[in-house]
Amino acid sequence: MKKLNKLTLITMIFALSFAIQSCEQKQKEPTVEVEKEISKSATIEELGQMNRDFAKALTAKDAVAAAIVYDENASILPPNAPIVTGRANIQAYWQGAIDAGIIDATVKTIDAKSIGNSGYEIGTFTMRFHGAKNDTIVEFGKYTEILKLNKEGKWMAIYGM
Repeated sequence: MKKLNKLTLITMIFALSFAIQSCEQKQKEPTVEVEKEISKSATIEELGQMNRDFAKALTAKDAVAAAIVYDENASILPPNAPIVTGRANIQAYWQGAIDAGIIDATVKTIDAKSIGNSGYEIGTFTMRFHGAKNDTIVEFGKYTEILKLNKEGKWMAIYGM
């Protein structure tokens, strides 16, 4: 009986030693590839391209192109309206803005940062619409976009407000 207990004890010590050694190996310094991934950050120009493409699409009255800058499962949070989720629904939302008489849209990035494959952009926008009295309505505002880098290396909006 004492031999079995000693054998069990030795087996447990060996297993514990192996587990500790495995944990120590996993906690080594990050590899060069991981360090590059963490330290690599996109420029404001790269992060702001999504919204410049978006404004260009609205000005061209192209809801498909306006929606393609969003991830397939993205959500937008328009003012005084329900959350719109999914690229097809986002396309329909922006088609509504086009149908409402949008003339053009411009954006200006104020700040943008990224860490790895995640980023954000904040900025201001101007949208001009045809009014009911043949006048021009100008809407000024601000926006926030949460971005992710897709497999093709393009920044896509996943949340927009």
